[in-house]
Amino acid sequence: VKEGQVIARIDKRSLEAQKAEAEASIRALRAQQAQASVTTNMESGTTSSAVSQAQATADKARADLALSQADHDRYAELLAQGAVSRQTFDQYDTKYQTAQATYAQAQAAVNQAQAGTLQTDASRANEQALAMKLEQAEATLQNIEVSLDETEIRAPFDGVITQKYIEEGSMISNGTPLVAVQDPQDNWVDIKVPETELPKYALGQQVKLIGRDGKTEVTGTITDISKKAEFATQRATSERGDETDIVSFNVKVQVDSDVLRPGMRFRLAGDAS
Repeated sequence: VKEGQVIARIDKRSLEAQKAEAEASIRALRAQQAQASVTTNMESGTTSSAVSQAQATADKARADLALSQADHDRYAELLAQGAVSRQTFDQYDTKYQTAQATYAQAQAAVNQAQAGTLQTDASRANEQALAMKLEQAEATLQNIEVSLDETEIRAPFDGVITQKYIEEGSMISNGTPLVAVQDPQDNWVDIKVPETELPKYALGQQVKLIGRDGKTEVTGTITDISKKAEFATQRATSERGDETDIVSFNVKVQVDSDVLRPGMRFRLAGDAS
């Protein structure tokens, strides 16, 4: 297979249905958002105008009340001095009481108009909530589109499919391996070296490997020497006089040869093991 080549497809009908549903949800939310914006603008303009008008009326009523109170107090003093009649005083007293009532009504109208701003605030909050829902719906759509893109399984690099784990029509879940792809130009051999032979080898060293057939020879570079022992190459026995086991360490030899196949066995040239 070549890099990017489609090697499998996953049934995407369910994802396509989810995508259509997400797109419909986004369209509906955008329509609601537009309607909410119009409503908010209308309420905001109406409320602002009503508050301004009510406040102007209240300001005039307050000024009239102040003037009426001044007249009332002056004629009250004149009445006490006998300078005016009771009838004249009563006229200014009535004007004062009327001005008080008018101002109270005007102030109530201001309070009512200002209460309308709460509805405008609620409408703005609704707009923000719709914007958040729209953002969430768009993120959901993006995730679905990513999943749709992943329904086409492509080769990650040029290589050879060495194993197929599933058959056409199989049910799979996330993380299920489909095939194994090997890069013929990126391969290595793991050699188990006894600890008694380990000092002979170093990172970067060039070594020759011989296949089991005795004819296949490849050359590679030691790229890793394990820090941890893997198993005992030789067990301690009283016959040999050994007191402890001889353990082995893994030595990785990078070969990068198209001669190698998974499972082939090699030994180090000159090594009888």
